[in-house]
Amino acid sequence: MIDFLKLLTFDATLIDYFNSHSLLEWVSNEDRFNHFDNEVINTKTKKQYKGIYFCFYSNKLEILFKPHYYFNGNLHNANDFTVIDSINIIKEFKSVFNINLMNLKVVNIEYGLNVISSIDIKDLITYLAYHEKNEFRTDVGLPYSKKSYRINKNGRANQYKIIKAYAKGLQFPKFSDINTFRFEVKSKESKYIKELRVQTLNDLLNKDVYVLMADNIIKEFEKVLILDNHTDIKILSIEDQLKLNDYLNPHAWYKFINQSRNVFSKNKTRYNNLIDKTGDHLKKQLERIIIEKLEVLKRGAISTPRENINMGANSTVYIDGNCTLNEIKKTNNLSSVKNSICPVSGLSLCNEKEGAKYALTTTLKKLKETAPETFELVKINLLKKSRGKPKFEQSEISHLAKQIRNEYYNPFKIKRQGYKKPLNYFQHSQLNILITLGI
Repeated sequence: MIDFLKLLTFDATLIDYFNSHSLLEWVSNEDRFNHFDNEVINTKTKKQYKGIYFCFYSNKLEILFKPHYYFNGNLHNANDFTVIDSINIIKEFKSVFNINLMNLKVVNIEYGLNVISSIDIKDLITYLAYHEKNEFRTDVGLPYSKKSYRINKNGRANQYKIIKAYAKGLQFPKFSDINTFRFEVKSKESKYIKELRVQTLNDLLNKDVYVLMADNIIKEFEKVLILDNHTDIKILSIEDQLKLNDYLNPHAWYKFINQSRNVFSKNKTRYNNLIDKTGDHLKKQLERIIIEKLEVLKRGAISTPRENINMGANSTVYIDGNCTLNEIKKTNNLSSVKNSICPVSGLSLCNEKEGAKYALTTTLKKLKETAPETFELVKINLLKKSRGKPKFEQSEISHLAKQIRNEYYNPFKIKRQGYKKPLNYFQHSQLNILITLGI
């Protein structure tokens, strides 16, 4: 999951230790004028160890570390890089240099994942329009690559949070499926990094930190506006088709963003409601793909061996309705998960991938098909709201799955998105809806 880290230390002893370390190879010396005083020259000495760059200044050391690239011998970051992989690489760094990781502060972080797009990757990148109210801008450094960030008053990119989305398959066609899509979150500000519970490199040995990152990836992707020219809209009424076609004009959103405060948000909600009427549209497909891939990355189920670094990422998600190898393996090993129960909903996890901890969309869809009355009870108790009128910004199934996920990871402090808290919690455990309902 971790793609890039910038580490910083002012510890003179540690700086001297690295500067004289026999494993570091000299790369270059650079002299630059100080930005604030042209009479002062800053000297930077750059060394490296297996693609990890150590930049020595007069009073500080910056380390530029790409764990995913390091994992692949610095060839690429186009395959799956799990939580276990990330932690093991950081442990290897600690072992090689025999240092205390708490002395290295994290001042820049990038994390994300690779998934296989359900449509042509060029079309997908083209359709990306906004993240929150920030336009996706073309990144000239890569083909079919975009970034979204807030612009400061001085016209510069705000470094608090940058969203990156690009065609990884076009960047590394030898190592991945041509339609591999990479979605990343980047920050250079300590406030954001601390929200991930990260201050030093040592914190990235904590698996819970990666769960937070995974949740953030999902939340940030939910905020993405995709002008979906791919989904068939013939199912809609003529009136809705005309409205939707108006929304698919990028210039319309440019006008919305430059009008009063709430115009953009209101129209985004209307657009999402319209596209939801089409059924399984592009945004919904991608959300499902990302959520399922993150579940795999958190389990560390497909830790790519070093000897297979030339292979692309294993696809562990649905593509155009076809089951993947993991799904086939799951059915062959059904007995191993037969007795697994979702601690939130009380539903059997026999339809989920092996190792699933709580019910996902697969279980909910199956329940709706085979036991609609029980499904309605589960839905009511998950999404119970004042006046008994639950509203869904996305599909019904997606919202239910999201609520279960939120309950599982944080049962006592949840962002409700307008819903009331479900039925009473157990004092020290998560809610099991079927037990509460006596089913």
